[in-house]
Amino acid sequence: MRFFLNLLLFFSCLSAAGVPGPEVVDFFVDNAGKSYYLLADGNFVTDNPLGQNRFAYFDSSLGAPGGIDVTDPFALLLFYPEYGTVVVLDRTLSELSRTDLFALNEIRQPEVLARASDRGTWLFDSWDYRLKLLDPTGGLRLQSNDLRLTLKTPAVPTGVYVDRGSVLLHYADENKLAVFTNYGRFERWVSLPPAEHFSWRAPVLTGNSAAGTWTYRAGDQQARPRVQSGVGGKVFADRDAILYLGAEGRVVSKQIREEK
Repeated sequence: MRFFLNLLLFFSCLSAAGVPGPEVVDFFVDNAGKSYYLLADGNFVTDNPLGQNRFAYFDSSLGAPGGIDVTDPFALLLFYPEYGTVVVLDRTLSELSRTDLFALNEIRQPEVLARASDRGTWLFDSWDYRLKLLDPTGGLRLQSNDLRLTLKTPAVPTGVYVDRGSVLLHYADENKLAVFTNYGRFERWVSLPPAEHFSWRAPVLTGNSAAGTWTYRAGDQQARPRVQSGVGGKVFADRDAILYLGAEGRVVSKQIREEK
């Protein structure tokens, strides 16, 4: 009897660990292909490679993160805009550090942020419309000029993406990217096709809509169209395939052919 109870418990654990389920509201894929899921209850989870349970992070005082950057799998960044808080996690989703941006004299209204290549943080502050780079301790390393003057727009970017020598501010409503050097100097605008869903997996930004899927690689002059994917929602481009959230709430791959 005890044997069968232990066997039932074993398979129950495997079932709980195996599939995040339909409660997934967003997902992310790092450059090594590892998937992360944001659940409807605010939990941020990923699979345990040992197959027992799954790694999870949730802080009831903060709720669900409003921004997530998995570019560095050893230093995952969760951003809670309402509280001005940045939490950094290791690959087991254990908390490494926490920064209160509102406690910093140089930051007033952080809107979007991303992990810098040197483990600092790039962010856009809508208080003075500047792109700012913080060092790992939260100190201001450098900042741009007032971007309302430089970019000739009062819009607030919807995302910031970092790839080695460049920083990209995404203005989704205007279908364009503002490209900066890693010293915060504006270089050029890049026009993008319209899209409803976006994903960043350095160095590629992917847009998807009913009209099809396109990709933009950091450093290029324009986006590259792809064939109709037949998949709705958010997708990640992966060479000749796209990664998307399947019906069971897990990331799956679908082969597609590049447009010539």
